[in-house]
Amino acid sequence: MSDNRDADHRPLTIGHYDLVIVGGGLIGGALACALAPCGLRVAIVEAVAADAVHQPSYDERVIALSLGSRRILEGIGLWDAIAPAAEPILRVHVSERGACGFARLDQAELGVEALGYVTPVRAIGAATRPALAAAPGVDWLCPAQLDRIRHEGDDALALEVRGPAGTRRLRARLVIAADGGDSAVRQAAGIETEERAYGQDAIITTVTPDRPRPGWAFERFTDTGPLAMLPMMAGRWSVVWTCRQEETADLLALTDDAFLARLQGRFGWRLGRLGQAAARRAYPLRL
Repeated sequence: MSDNRDADHRPLTIGHYDLVIVGGGLIGGALACALAPCGLRVAIVEAVAADAVHQPSYDERVIALSLGSRRILEGIGLWDAIAPAAEPILRVHVSERGACGFARLDQAELGVEALGYVTPVRAIGAATRPALAAAPGVDWLCPAQLDRIRHEGDDALALEVRGPAGTRRLRARLVIAADGGDSAVRQAAGIETEERAYGQDAIITTVTPDRPRPGWAFERFTDTGPLAMLPMMAGRWSVVWTCRQEETADLLALTDDAFLARLQGRFGWRLGRLGQAAARRAYPLRL
C-alpha cells in the first residue's frame, strides 16, 4: 500500500514502535508491564476489552499461581493490587479415588510463606489495566483486530490493525504473538504446530463446604481424569473437574443438588458437605 490508504481510501495512521504485542490478556498484559520501565515504545493490540463478559483471558476462571509467579508479579508492580483477591495455598493433599495412599505438601516444611495463590483471573486483569494506562511509552489499542502482518525490509515488520476509527498501520522491530492458542500471528508467520485433543473437558465451578479447611488445596485422581479443589476467598473452593467429553453435557444439565451429590461421590468428605454450587462452564482440554 504505497499510498498509505485503506480500502475505503482513508489515510492510514502510521505508528512506529520497538515492539508490538498482539494479545493483551494475561500474557501480553504482564509482558507489557514488565517492559514498561525499559524505555521502549510498545503497542498492545487486543481484540476484546478486558472488562467484557466474553473476554477469554479474564473470564470467570481462577488460576493457581506458583510462588515464583507471585514474585514475578511483585517485580513488575502488579502484586499489591492482586493480593487482596488471592487466597494462599498452604497445604496440598493429593490422593487417588479408590486407593489408600496419599501425599501431602506443607509450606511450613518447605520454609515458604505459601506454596502458591488461587487468584481470579479478572483480578489480574483489574490490576493490569491501570498499570498499563499509567505506563509511559505503552499504547493500548483496544478493541483492535490484526488484519495483516508482513516483513518490511530486514529489520521491520508492518502490521495493519483495524479498530472503530478505521485502520492503522504499525511498524515494529519485533512482534510478540500473545493472541492465544489459535494465534493469528503464528499462522501468518507460518509456524507449524502439533495438536492433539485429549477427549476431555474441564468443568469449572465453585462450591462452599460446611467444614472448610482454609489454605488446603486438593487434587484427586479419578478414572476420568484429575479433580482439583482450590481454596478461594470467603470459604469457597474452585472446582476443576476433568471428565470425558461424552459426559460433559449430562454434568452441565444436572440440577445443582444432583451435581453436588455427583461431585461429593467423586471427591469425598474431606471438606464436609459441599453446597452452593455456582454456574458451571466447560473448557476443552488439548495439547
